[in-house]
Amino acid sequence: MPSAFAANVIVESVAMERAKEQVQAVGNAEAIRSVILYPAVGDKVTAVHFKPGDQVTAGTILLELDSRRQKTALNEAKIKLADSERIQTRLQQSHAKGAVPKSDLDDAKTVYELAKVAVTKAETELEDRQVRAPFSGTMGLTDVEVGDRITTQTAIASIDDTRSLYINFNAPESAISMLRSSGNVTVIPWQGSNAINAQIAYLDSRIDPQTRTLRVKAKLDNTQAQFLPGMSFRVHIEVLGQSLAAVPEAALLWGATGPYVWTSVAQKATRVDVKIQQRLAGRLLVSGPLNEGDILVVEGVQRLRPAQELNYIKPLAAAQE
Repeated sequence: MPSAFAANVIVESVAMERAKEQVQAVGNAEAIRSVILYPAVGDKVTAVHFKPGDQVTAGTILLELDSRRQKTALNEAKIKLADSERIQTRLQQSHAKGAVPKSDLDDAKTVYELAKVAVTKAETELEDRQVRAPFSGTMGLTDVEVGDRITTQTAIASIDDTRSLYINFNAPESAISMLRSSGNVTVIPWQGSNAINAQIAYLDSRIDPQTRTLRVKAKLDNTQAQFLPGMSFRVHIEVLGQSLAAVPEAALLWGATGPYVWTSVAQKATRVDVKIQQRLAGRLLVSGPLNEGDILVVEGVQRLRPAQELNYIKPLAAAQE
């Protein structure tokens, strides 16, 4: 039982906590899919079926070129296919009766197969007269108008799938483990203040030897169309550091040699010098000879002296509750 000279104190067990470092980077938004559309062939524009900003679905016809010759060629190919099919059918019947040699039937089959190929070719050439949306997205600006004669080098417009955006940024080498394990970062629009979670999508396969950074793509939900490709974001990355002792601010004292705390060993006061590594809300992360489970004096520290007997006002278990 403590003597009458024992100091009344409140104690708690030392808990360890990982230090946290906030790293910031600048990110740029990129559409998750984005292409510039070009025609497969060059000719006169006969129809434009979109306006800048239109939401289109995959397969939508966006632009048409003069296709009169191609339609005529397709009709001709279909007529030849139907004719070759009739000839083949007639020769099959005649061959079955022994009226024509097998070689004539084989020739007819060859003509029929070539006619089918000709139809497929004509259909492809007709399809090339149309420019379709390769995926669902938002159409960009265009300078192409009906009546323009364009070539395969003429850019028609851009199309962007912005339902999700990639936020591209460079992360420091120290953040790689966190990015791999956490899978998330916080992004804030450059002109805003709302923090948004973004999911890590891709990490580059190598670190830039000059900057010691890693290229990262984070995926940001944009189904509400709040953000546009090209916008800037502040990217916040929380990097976990070494495990340190967490002590209440009230438990820390300052002496001639710097900060220190009091611990209880065999219910006697023991001074432990520490170094402050990080300040958090209401507590400090310190380095020094403190281990998890050590008994730390958190109240009644002002007049303690080494080896002074201690009287716990609250039992240690109660202090932890």
